Amino acid sequence: MQENIAFLLHEHFCQYCKKTIGDTWEGHSLTYFSYQTLKQLQQLFLENKFRYDAFFVSGPLPLAALWEVDTPPYAIKDRIVSYLANTYRILLSLMLKHESYAPSRIGIDFLEEDMPLTQVLEEDLLPELIDEHDRHFLGMTTEELDQQEALLVEDYRRRCRAGKLDVIITNYNSVVQGLAGEPVECYYSYPSRNSLIQMLEQCVKKIQTDKLRRNQSAVIRVSPKYDLLNRKFTPNHGLELLSLKSSLVDYCRQHQIEPVLKDDLADVELYLTVEQLGNLTGQFTRCDLSLLLGEQVGFQGYISLGSGTDLSAARSHAMQAQDYRAHLEQDVCIYIDEMETIHSLPISSIDMNQKNGISAEYVAAVANQCHLSAETVYRVISAMKTEGTDLLTSEALIRTEHFSLRVANRVLSALVSGGYAEIVGQHRIGNKGRPQNVHRILLKY
Repeated sequence: MQENIAFLLHEHFCQYCKKTIGDTWEGHSLTYFSYQTLKQLQQLFLENKFRYDAFFVSGPLPLAALWEVDTPPYAIKDRIVSYLANTYRILLSLMLKHESYAPSRIGIDFLEEDMPLTQVLEEDLLPELIDEHDRHFLGMTTEELDQQEALLVEDYRRRCRAGKLDVIITNYNSVVQGLAGEPVECYYSYPSRNSLIQMLEQCVKKIQTDKLRRNQSAVIRVSPKYDLLNRKFTPNHGLELLSLKSSLVDYCRQHQIEPVLKDDLADVELYLTVEQLGNLTGQFTRCDLSLLLGEQVGFQGYISLGSGTDLSAARSHAMQAQDYRAHLEQDVCIYIDEMETIHSLPISSIDMNQKNGISAEYVAAVANQCHLSAETVYRVISAMKTEGTDLLTSEALIRTEHFSLRVANRVLSALVSGGYAEIVGQHRIGNKGRPQNVHRILLKY
């Protein structure tokens, strides 16, 4: 099966990859896009997201920039990185072996100024330091990423002018350009052809695995409450079950799913795919079905989700999720996936917030201005109500609305850009880690 893979790179890296591997590899199509700024990178990605199976960028900053704007269904993304640790090992070994440079006078992007290079090599800390360097940029906005890159260049320039560096090995073209007039040698670390091929092999496997998973079986099990011991139904049980199935059919058609329903006179099961289940649950972040059915047909009971390699496994996981949910006190939806991992999805819906007197037109205007979904705006308002304040951090959104760190930072940044939030300070959790921005949310509710 042919996969379509796009490279989003600076012009010099585009030319290198085109020359090294060309426009096709093993029957797979390779397309190259060049950009100059991270904002241009984001625009290119959003314009082409649904045309390609995967995207590659050159490093952690552009990857973090894509994470800032990506929304479900997520596009497969990665950075060209498999070569990095080995390339640095080889270059450093040659330099030190021939005593070309003193270890303390060699600069590396992810190496702190006071960390001995010899210790890093002896203890093989390069992979760990590269990962830590990457994680530092998670959740940052494009403005923050640009600032981080500028700080890196400025730090190198300071050390060069202080006579502390003779050579720099870097994964940032901005460093090479920014130090062009300084008395220091800069080596930009391009990957070898073999490294690019290994990266493409891993990418194709990831694409095919993801496609396979999306087409795996999934089951939504709808279980009304009744007398389990004596299996006593209400006198109108048949009509209630019919109404329930009718609402489920409408729910599926609203989400462009052709419904396949089955009932055993007690429970109703909806058969679909993992991809469809992900779309219904906001990529497994919430479940609104029980609230919707409660409003439409007075449903009281449990919604349980399961997925598996086949329908039998998916049904079994959904039934296990139902049994697990029956022993819990909190009002949640349980999902057991194909790896038998148990997920607890909060029960939420847009309709809940609309009933609290929030104008749908107002929320829609905010969503359009900030390039967010209406549901996301409602969830931010919900977090403000839960916290009892208009001052929010990303940690507050994670705790109250179960956002990921990446999504929480992206939402807050979008509100700032749209004029519905402002940064008023910083807050640090514990004694370590980067402080979080405190945002004053300017939403009416």
